[in-house]
Amino acid sequence: MIISPPFLPAPLAGESDEAFIARAMPGGTPGDGSYPLSFDLNWHSGVHLTAPREGLDALSVRAIADGKLVYFRQPAEPSSDVTEPLYYRESWTDNGCVVLKHETEIGEGDNCKVVYFSIYMHLSKLLITPAPVIGAQIYRKDELGRAGKIYGQPDKIHFEIIASEVDKLVGRTSPTLEYKTTSGRKESCWGDMHFFLPSEAVCYAEHPANWVETNNVSAVVARPQEDLFVRMRYEKGKCVLSTYTENGGLLGEFTEADNFEYKLFETANERFAACPSAGFELLRFGRVLGPDALQPVAAAHWRQIFLPAGNAWVNLNGSTVSCFSDSDFPSWQGWQLIDDDVDTDSHCQSSRIRELLKLNGNEQFPDDTDAISIANSSTYSGMSAEEKNALSERYVIERSRNTEILSLAESQEKLKRCIVKFPSEWNKGDFDARYGWLLKVAEGGALPQVSYDKLKAHQEKLAFWEEAALDGITSSHWHFPPKEFIATFRKCSWLSRNELVQLLPMNSLRKANPTWQWESVSLPNASTMLSSSNADALTRRVDLNKALRKFLVVTPVRLACFFGNATQETQWYQKLHEGSQYWYKPWDGRGFLQLTHASNYIKYWKFKGEPVSQQVSQTLTTHTTMANNNRPIVNGNKSMYDPTNSLSDASTGIPQAVIAKREAVKTSFDAANSAGAYWAWSGASKQADGYYSSTSSTLRALTTNAQTKHYYENTAFGNVAATVNLGSPSTNFSSIWGVQARFLAFANAQVVLLDHLVFPTSTGSSSNTPQDFVRRSIE
Repeated sequence: MIISPPFLPAPLAGESDEAFIARAMPGGTPGDGSYPLSFDLNWHSGVHLTAPREGLDALSVRAIADGKLVYFRQPAEPSSDVTEPLYYRESWTDNGCVVLKHETEIGEGDNCKVVYFSIYMHLSKLLITPAPVIGAQIYRKDELGRAGKIYGQPDKIHFEIIASEVDKLVGRTSPTLEYKTTSGRKESCWGDMHFFLPSEAVCYAEHPANWVETNNVSAVVARPQEDLFVRMRYEKGKCVLSTYTENGGLLGEFTEADNFEYKLFETANERFAACPSAGFELLRFGRVLGPDALQPVAAAHWRQIFLPAGNAWVNLNGSTVSCFSDSDFPSWQGWQLIDDDVDTDSHCQSSRIRELLKLNGNEQFPDDTDAISIANSSTYSGMSAEEKNALSERYVIERSRNTEILSLAESQEKLKRCIVKFPSEWNKGDFDARYGWLLKVAEGGALPQVSYDKLKAHQEKLAFWEEAALDGITSSHWHFPPKEFIATFRKCSWLSRNELVQLLPMNSLRKANPTWQWESVSLPNASTMLSSSNADALTRRVDLNKALRKFLVVTPVRLACFFGNATQETQWYQKLHEGSQYWYKPWDGRGFLQLTHASNYIKYWKFKGEPVSQQVSQTLTTHTTMANNNRPIVNGNKSMYDPTNSLSDASTGIPQAVIAKREAVKTSFDAANSAGAYWAWSGASKQADGYYSSTSSTLRALTTNAQTKHYYENTAFGNVAATVNLGSPSTNFSSIWGVQARFLAFANAQVVLLDHLVFPTSTGSSSNTPQDFVRRSIE
């Protein structure tokens, strides 16, 4: 799942993703289109956002993810005619609208195939090209339109995210997460990891000398007699463990040693020597998700955390500790499902919301209800005129109090991650059911019929639900907090088939002496990875996603750097075995990053807990050295070959079991897992993270069989490519095999995965796509 905000300002150096989201989505404050409640405690299904400005212009509204166009409405021409319903409150409101349907994946299996809709309302102009057509494919970042006016305020949109089902997206249907008796879902596990520490969990002054030992003989450190929660976050080399109370209060943080994330491969080998791969997962996820077995089975996971009494060591793999990820939408991080308002009116009567905001217990009105609820009840018809007037006065008092409560920062903090089910505000047919109470209680008494009719006409001019007839969702559905939905799912990084398709560039460069060839990259030939019906291809995609998740290739830049190499090394998803005739055959490249040379195979097997014998290792080392040192310089096309066949299986006498293990590296699990392991031990993530401190790309031109074509050199990616291809970073790009094709693939991956790009062109201008770029359409 790849997702981004509806506005895409240029990134700032060193900016966190949280800060970027806040800057890209300003607005949604109480009284100005907040979610999920308006100032008078009515449900509000989205947020009002103000388009950020760059220079003199407001940014365009863009698609947040790939999807299908399922509804659009061209905006009405602005008018100051007082009889025009869109001219309301003595100001104009635009009614241009776009609705997209998104179908994607957030993990493995059918339970992780998700569907949601994004709604963009109050557009003053549609910018979809070519002309919008229902069912058309829309790609993330495509321009949808211009932000319009909301009651005269310019550059505004109403933006919302809705879904018919909630269980696949968040992993549950219960209001809060059950965390005391079970751990979170494994098929969808991404983002930060979270641990529940019950009050009886024991924390210590030191860790055991043997990291896998569960028995700790050091002094016990006192801790509060309450349940605690620990969040573990990896980011740009760092690992930070934050301690929280059950209500989400942050107690403090402990930061691991510098470069802890970058050194995770070495740490796993040091602490979990019997099977470093499983130990790596324990350090990464807090549990083992893959097939490699932890040794011993109940090996400890000692980590230092913050406690009020002082930092302490705790076994996060203890029998009473449960483990989760952001994909579980932890309730102690504020995520709640609210569906206890079962009537059809617009007013919030959720007891959980009222409890959350402490709306009950008003000394002036101690009946734990409110004026609107009374007006909607059978009691109203038996009230006297005086009592009805008093009810309207109560409504005004309650509205003022609610506005004050909703304006509190602590209230917005409690509401910002609530996922709520209630009727759409875009229905025409149920307006009276939702707002009929205004004819009973309002400021100054019941709202006059003429005023009510004007409001109704205004709403009907904005409404679209019946006209859209969206497939698979009813008018009463789940509403998600837009900012938090996007911020959270940006951590997902699980790539669907359609997203992997787009990571395959349309063209490539290949040197065919003496000329350069500009070649088409065929999608049908990439069946090993991208077939929509082939079970083997599906398995490969799943295993690749798992490996990327495991080895923290999860940020857009790291993914772009990975696929800039992997697509080229696999000859555009066609080959998971190099099939080389060079001197290092048969220990030539296998897998998604083409693991090459016997020494790397041996290192990978040791990581998996399957080391080869010392004798076999020595034999392979000897023959590798011999073959490398005895490459003859002869005429003809054998000059780079090994004519003595000195590394053949027959000449080395390598056991059949080892040969089988080598061949397995080109099959699904090992093809992906070996690529991730190689990425980790080579330090590629650190090189990739250098992208943000050196984002400039240098345009290069080549004369090809198809006239002049271009590619972009990028220092950070060049270092990654050298690390992958040569074993260490280098700015000597010419030594990297197929480097021009890799740079092309990296530029393509940036367009798919990153948000805001600037590429120089040969005319001296700039573009948000590379020169000669052609988007691969979803087939």
